[in-house]
Amino acid sequence: MKHLIYIFAGLICCLITLPQVGASPLENKKQRFRITVLNTGGEPQQGIILKVAGYSSEYISNEQGLIDFEQSIDNNYVRTANFYFPTDKNRTIKSLRLDEAAQDTIIRIDRPEDLARFKQSGKTLLVNGVLKEGGKPVPHAEISIQGTGKHTFSNAQGEFSIEADYSHLIMIRAERMENKYLDIESFLQNPNQPLEIRMTKKGADRVYHVVEKMPEYPGGMKAFFNYIRRKAHTTELAEETQKEGAVMIQFIVEKDGSITSPSIVRGLDARLDTAALDAIIVMPDWIPAQEHGINVRCKYSVPVPFKKPKPTPPVAPKSTPDIKKDSLSVPSAPADSLAEDSVLQVIPMPSVDSLMTDTLATDTTLVVSTDSTSVQKETVAPLSTSEATEVKPKKRNFLVRFFRWLFGIKDKENTPAESKEEKTSEVVPEGAIQKEE
Repeated sequence: MKHLIYIFAGLICCLITLPQVGASPLENKKQRFRITVLNTGGEPQQGIILKVAGYSSEYISNEQGLIDFEQSIDNNYVRTANFYFPTDKNRTIKSLRLDEAAQDTIIRIDRPEDLARFKQSGKTLLVNGVLKEGGKPVPHAEISIQGTGKHTFSNAQGEFSIEADYSHLIMIRAERMENKYLDIESFLQNPNQPLEIRMTKKGADRVYHVVEKMPEYPGGMKAFFNYIRRKAHTTELAEETQKEGAVMIQFIVEKDGSITSPSIVRGLDARLDTAALDAIIVMPDWIPAQEHGINVRCKYSVPVPFKKPKPTPPVAPKSTPDIKKDSLSVPSAPADSLAEDSVLQVIPMPSVDSLMTDTLATDTTLVVSTDSTSVQKETVAPLSTSEATEVKPKKRNFLVRFFRWLFGIKDKENTPAESKEEKTSEVVPEGAIQKEE
């Protein structure tokens, strides 16, 4: 009896596990997606490029704006489709989550020329929306079109309708709620259904972009880039794919420092994008942002750089040091000492005519020994042209002039020749003058 019970229980377990085993390959099977791209005026958009994150394949919309492709979907991993203009494949204009609801859907994308045409026309469209906060409707909220004076209020169910255009923003204000700003394109993504707008209480779950203290990776950004380089193998992947650049990833740092909602803002390559995103998902918690000393949620963007390693320069051979040779071992060339005799090197003297040299232009010293310990020196300066024409009387010694005045001896006027001779005469000591008198 016990054996029958065990067998029966085993059969039940097999019946339960078999559908689960059979369902696993179905989860990863390829699914077909039909995405129609229109502008907000309902016109098909041809040439829009779709890329699935993590894959290199590209899909382009046809004349009807249809993109028809197959993609394998894994329930354990969320795949995102990014849309690009053909003129700029690096800037994502819209993203769509690839799930069962997106298998047959319509998205609205306006080209720059479409927006310019709609704004110039001044056309207005009726837009519908419903306001909710935490799953509950938000009544009595004011919805206004900035710059036009148009406004309305939401009803008890949070619903509203208003005429809007492409040139002005739609602002929503509610009591104790953060203000919300939307454009008309947001409402025209699904024109047949009212747009559900989630309001946020002030200071509650608001996601800040700029705060007093921004979030920080533990250890700073240098530690962050070291982690990214080690976890994402950026150098190895850049060398394998032969591509360099940076993958821009955006995420939210929660109040407890955890990382949520990571997404690729600007991709580079399928393999590089996936490696960067995987490294961010398992990243350690950050130091949360603060506003007025309170931890708040903050949206943050970081680049994940991929750069090939620099080629190592060739190693130069080691240079052997030069060995100085002994000067004694080097034979010196014989040289004649007479050729280098300083006596034989005659220094040419400038030829000067002695008659052309004025002896009065040189300093002369006339010395008369009055005392063995004292020497009187006088230098004769050269005469200028003005002194040659007019000779001033020579000043005599004070004692000489006194005695000459006492005895009534007058100076006679000297001729230029006599004055010149007197200039060159010797200086007579005072003792000799006294003897003469």
